[in-house]
Amino acid sequence: MAAVWQQVLAVDARYNAYRTPTFPQFRTQYIRRRSQLLRENAKCGFEPGLRRQYLRLRSQLLAQRYGPLSEQSSFRASSVRSSRTTLDLGVSDLEKETQGARGHRRSVSRGSYQLQAQMNRAVYDERPPGSLVPTSVAEASRAMAGDTTLSENYAFAGMHHIFDQHVDSAVPRLQFANDDKHLLACCSLDGTLSIMTLSSSPPRVKVSLKGHGGPVTDFAWSLSNDIIVSTSLDGTLRIWNTEDGRCIREVRDPESSELLCCTFQPMNNNLTVVGNSKHHLQVVNISTGKKVKGGSSKLTGRVLSLSFDAPGRILWAGDDRGSIFSFLFDMATGKLTKAKRLVVSEGSSICSISARSWISREARDPSLLVNACVNKLLLYRVADNDGTLQLKRSFPIQQGSQLVHSIFCPLMSFRQGACVVTGSEDGCVYFFDVERNTKAIVNKLQGHGGPVLDVSFNCDESLLASADSTGMVIIWRREQK
Repeated sequence: MAAVWQQVLAVDARYNAYRTPTFPQFRTQYIRRRSQLLRENAKCGFEPGLRRQYLRLRSQLLAQRYGPLSEQSSFRASSVRSSRTTLDLGVSDLEKETQGARGHRRSVSRGSYQLQAQMNRAVYDERPPGSLVPTSVAEASRAMAGDTTLSENYAFAGMHHIFDQHVDSAVPRLQFANDDKHLLACCSLDGTLSIMTLSSSPPRVKVSLKGHGGPVTDFAWSLSNDIIVSTSLDGTLRIWNTEDGRCIREVRDPESSELLCCTFQPMNNNLTVVGNSKHHLQVVNISTGKKVKGGSSKLTGRVLSLSFDAPGRILWAGDDRGSIFSFLFDMATGKLTKAKRLVVSEGSSICSISARSWISREARDPSLLVNACVNKLLLYRVADNDGTLQLKRSFPIQQGSQLVHSIFCPLMSFRQGACVVTGSEDGCVYFFDVERNTKAIVNKLQGHGGPVLDVSFNCDESLLASADSTGMVIIWRREQK
């Protein structure tokens, strides 16, 4: 018999198809977060009888809210698919598996992004200044967060640890593993990558990934954290085993060009999108090491940044000529179709793109966070299903030439306001409240000896990592309230 927390998750999964029918990207994020919280709570050792009572009560409440499930709808909405990466599963196999389990392919309804933005703007226009956004969950959200402000919530007690194994070589990217508090990876222009564990005392480098013949420009974790893909100026994409540091496969760029960025397709981790210095995007099947037919396109400049939306239907790509392109991704074939182009600033490098379905529970705009070497951090609203972008606001930072990156804070905000975090050429890490019209800086961390190139939060926001151009990686510990 499955553990009670697994039964609770199964109940949630069966009803998941009925949640926010116009916003399917929310359902994926919701069920992942529920799974994470239920696993964590299962370790607390609550009395089994109390858990079973909770299961019965939750089932009754969901049935009252959405109605009883028929067998057919229950079958269609059941079971969350494992995110485990399988190197022997191709695109067509994944499509058959998805259609067989659900009876149809899930798609985002036409105009859902536009509707989502319009609804959010209407809510904001009606609220009095300084008040909570008037939704049914606003007061409950505030109660869960307590009376702490955003500034108090993102106060840091100091440095938890400093890694200097890449000293004298810039660390352009770093990222915590998915849904993990203590596993962090970074890449370096010295040609290597490091996987670090922060749970040991003291924190240490778990394994080094060596094999690239040139500076490593980017990398990405698979959803299950068992694989990392990396790109390098040596013209290769490498797939690594994160346990022992072994290189599983090397894929050479057919044009022998420098590879500058990469990202996994969020719904199929057999597919990786790679950008190169000859202006090309390419979808690669890492199971075979082959290019996907129809999965290529050309930008106006060197491809520096990539980001998918949560459902994996839209891909945004930025180049060093100041343009952001949106592409529609065909889940069945891996084909890319160019949709929209936005010129942010002619000749400026679009070095960082981060997508988010919404910023907070009360601010549900699909959004894009962009660094573009214009001494500003830019926040865009996603206006429609073609990935059209509308500038929402900007924040002043020092960034004129360095490839600085930024992120959304991973947890949805329980209070009014929400934070984004960015590096800066002045050696500081900045926190901005995207909903505050004046004095938007929430916090500023100082300690780096060079431009801060990248930042990353762990899954519960207890630790923040930042990397700079001198090769230093600092782990910051958040104050416990």
